[in-house]
Amino acid sequence: MKPKIDFTKIKNALPIDIALAHYGITLKVSGPRLVGCCPIHDGTNKRAFVVSTDHRAWHCFGDCKRGGTVLDLVRALEKCSLVEAAKIIAKRYGLGASR
Repeated sequence: MKPKIDFTKIKNALPIDIALAHYGITLKVSGPRLVGCCPIHDGTNKRAFVVSTDHRAWHCFGDCKRGGTVLDLVRALEKCSLVEAAKIIAKRYGLGASR
């Protein structure tokens, strides 16, 4: 029997800014949030991509209008499924993905 992936554990274990740093994406601090150009659609608006580290969430207010958790971010950047994104994160950061 395959182990089930604990998506909640992965979402809570990895801060979004750490995942972004792996891809060479840096954001600027703007109050309680981080802002920058959207790495998903290669936007040019320097404030369109917003990360709330407190809520462990991100959103693009630019062209792609996407958002979500660190899993959704890796999924979009790697162009893979949710399960594949979870496996990438678990392997890359040494997180046990099983329940």
